[in-house]
Parts: sequence; C-alpha cells; structure tokens
Amino acid sequence: MNMTLDAIARCLTGAGLPGPEGGLVIGAVRTDSREVAPGDLFVCLKGERFDAHDFAAQVAEAGAAAIVASSALEGVNCPVLLVDDTLKALGALARCWREGFAHKAGSRVVAITGTAGKTTVKELLAQTLASAQGGALAVAKNHKNFNNQVGLPLSMLAASGQEDAWVMEVGISKPGDMDELGVIAAPDLALVLNIGPAHLEGLGDLSGVAKAKASLLAHLRPGGAGLCSMDYPELWAEAQAVLPGVVGFSAANSFARYYARFEETLPGGRGLFELIVDGQAFWAELPACGAHFAENAAAVAGACHLLGLTPEQTAAGLGGAVLPDQRFCCVEAGGWRLVDDTYNANPLSMRRSLEAARLMAGDGPLVLVLGDMKELGAGAQAAHEDLGALLPGLTPAAVFFQGEFAADVARGAGAAVSVNTISEPAEVLAQLRTRPAASGVILVKGSRSCRMERYAQALLAELGNAEKGGRA
Repeated sequence: MNMTLDAIARCLTGAGLPGPEGGLVIGAVRTDSREVAPGDLFVCLKGERFDAHDFAAQVAEAGAAAIVASSALEGVNCPVLLVDDTLKALGALARCWREGFAHKAGSRVVAITGTAGKTTVKELLAQTLASAQGGALAVAKNHKNFNNQVGLPLSMLAASGQEDAWVMEVGISKPGDMDELGVIAAPDLALVLNIGPAHLEGLGDLSGVAKAKASLLAHLRPGGAGLCSMDYPELWAEAQAVLPGVVGFSAANSFARYYARFEETLPGGRGLFELIVDGQAFWAELPACGAHFAENAAAVAGACHLLGLTPEQTAAGLGGAVLPDQRFCCVEAGGWRLVDDTYNANPLSMRRSLEAARLMAGDGPLVLVLGDMKELGAGAQAAHEDLGALLPGLTPAAVFFQGEFAADVARGAGAAVSVNTISEPAEVLAQLRTRPAASGVILVKGSRSCRMERYAQALLAELGNAEKGGRA
C-alpha cells in the first residue's frame, strides 16, 4: 500500500487529517501487534478471545504511525482514527486502495471462489500471468489462503499498486460473506470454480453453496467479465441468473469455449493436458495429474485468454508453475511417491484426490492416510460413509483414518476394505514396517484442523531413511 494518512482518514472517517501527520505515507497495515514496525497503520480487531485495543499502547511505542480503533484510547502517542467497526473499516480501506489501483492503466483484479481448488488455481493463474511477456508483468496475490474478511483486505493492502494484476481468492462460510468480500475486491474478472458440500453448517445445502458462490459475479466492476464452470448444473444456473453473459468453462463438454482434458501421467507426478481455447487446441504440462485437475487447467486457460494471453503464453506459464505446499505435492522417497494434500479436505476435494492418487499408482499399491472432513454440519456422518463407499473401488493396499468419523468411513467401506483407526503417525509407521517392501503411492489428506501434515512429515522421514539403507 502507498497512501497518505490523510487519505486513509478521509476513507475511513470522511474527515481528513491536516498537518504534517496527515502527509505521512503508510506502506503497511497490521492487525497483529507483534508485527508492527515504525510507520505502520495498526487496526484494532476484536475476536472471541482477544481485543487488540488492549495492545494499542504497545503498538504506539513500537512506532505505529496511527491506530484505527472503535473506542477511545488513552496514553497513546499517535493519531487514532475512530470508527464504528474496525473489521468493516479494514475492508473499506482495502476497497479505497483497490479504487486507486483501478486508475493504473491496464490494471486488472481477478477474484476466484469455489469449494475446492481455489488456492491452486490462484497460484497457477498468478504464476502464469507473471511469466507472460518474458516475465514483464507484475502480479500480486493472497498470501497462502488468506481469503476471508481479514485475509483478503490485508492481501490487497500488501500490494504496491504498481502491479499489472491482483489475483485474489475469496473464501466464504456463511450467507452474506460474499457480499462483504465482493464489495472489497470489486473484480474485473470473477472466476467461480466449482461447488461441493462444504461449510454446510453456514450455507445449508448444495443449493445454498451455489447461490453464495455465484453471487461473486454480482460484484464485477463495470465492463468486467465472469467465468464459471458449466459442469455443476446448480452453479451454472445460478451464475447465469446473476450474470446472463457469464462465460463457461468445462472439463466435460469439449464444445465449451474453454475446455481441458487430462491425457496422461508424466514423470514426477506431472500431467499432460489438452486445452481448447476459443476453438484452438494445444497441449500443456501441469504440475499435477488426474482428470480432476482438468477443471483447474480449463479455468486458468479461460482466465488467461480473457486477460489477453496467447495459448503459447498460457502453456509456457502452466508448464513452469509450482503448486503451493500441502496441495497434492509429490515427493519421491524410498521407492514410494508420497502425495501431501494435507492443507484441507471436503467431500469434493477428497474424492478427486483419491481418484488422482489411484491413477498415479497405476498397478502399484495405494496407501491412504486420511483424516476427518470438517464443517459439514448434520450431513457429516453421511458424507464420511460416502467416503468409505469409494474405497473398495480404489483397491487400496491399506487405509488409515484419524478422527471422530472413522466408524462411519469403515461402515461405508464394508467388509471389502479394512479401515485402521489411528491417532499418531507412529501407528502408521509401525504397520507399514510389517508389510513387504514395495513401491507405490501414499496419499495423506484431511481437514486443516486434523494436522495431517504430521503424518506426511513422519512418512517422508521414514521413507528417506529407508532409501539410505536404514530404519527409523
């Protein structure tokens, strides 16, 4: 960010800040008191277990240029901008900064939402755009998956404003979230990736998810474009209702304007895909394989085309892209391919990862180390039983499951597959040591709160040690 304190005050309070203080240029906005450096703007947020107003004096001593607060502060030696709601003020400030970015010639803001894969698509698109024109394009993006009412504004405010594009993912969990976030992002291109049964505690059912995701299209800037998957009937219908001119992409309909198809697995877990953009077909290598990844490829290809990239630029960018950590990342060790997909899980992403891992394993053994899928509300037990029902068709060599829904997974799997209930990585390692030496694929996946990365890390250490000829 690069705004004067006077401009910030006008944005948040409607009144300027005269004098030398108003002329200070703010380069960073913080919500964590531990990160404040001299010259920063600090926003006092409130949570269920904390109130950042309590740290105002500490922040001022650290050199904050000003503090945004919802109540008067005593003993603070810097300007205080009083607002009714500091969280809303953070969003309003990001929107003001976004409006300033809109005045840069050729600037574009892309907002991405969906049940599964939005962080992956955000990363692929941002990297592909950044590689275009010989790497001459500057691109800002969310840090990791900072995509909610705090993360999205902070990600936008972290941009310098000199970029050519901002690629921002938008995450929601309850009705009304998208209306708040859509106003902040005001995208030039809105991309709705997919829908699935996730955040049902807040969104109710699949129809509620479709309506909430598609509502991003209502927040386009004038002249903006919408891009949405055609492969989910409820989502596509909602998208067309919100934006009749929305453009479709597909991994199922080759007559769609933007289409992708998985062709074959390449060494290192990469995949070869056929892409069709406005009737022109070409090939691209991506850093993942499987039919499920074709949806991501079609979405990125469509977005790139709408943003002015050629098929050659798109293929080259995708070929050089790297997936973010814990999102179907493949590591070769001890004769096995370990797939770390531990960042999160819902029924849609879980099914896709399982299918991709089975494809990657080919005729070799497939070991599954899985954890609960959270935030599914009243349908959680049924969703985990459905997960179990998928297992026999995957013919896994072993299945391990951590979490409260292990019995539901086992019930869905029936007698055909044994589901081993676990609580610590050591239990998986102990059982795998008793099995004959083999090579294949191990998939580790579960919701974020399950901390399944512990299993991936332990397995990698074990396999790496075995590769060196020892035993952990």
